[in-house]
Amino acid sequence: MSSHDALRRWVAERMGVDVETADPAVVAYLDEVTGIVEAGYVRFLLGLAKYRPLVG
Repeated sequence: MSSHDALRRWVAERMGVDVETADPAVVAYLDEVTGIVEAGYVRFLLGLAKYRPLVG
């Protein structure tokens, strides 16, 4: 499972969304919120002094 999938699942749980049965509009909104969460996560990681992203 990728970090995107893990974050998407986490966001869906917080929103109370079952991705398998949700309306396509709800899934689209879930993906939008997941993108925002991912951006915040990346900014947080880059702000850590000990974090060194993998290159390549």
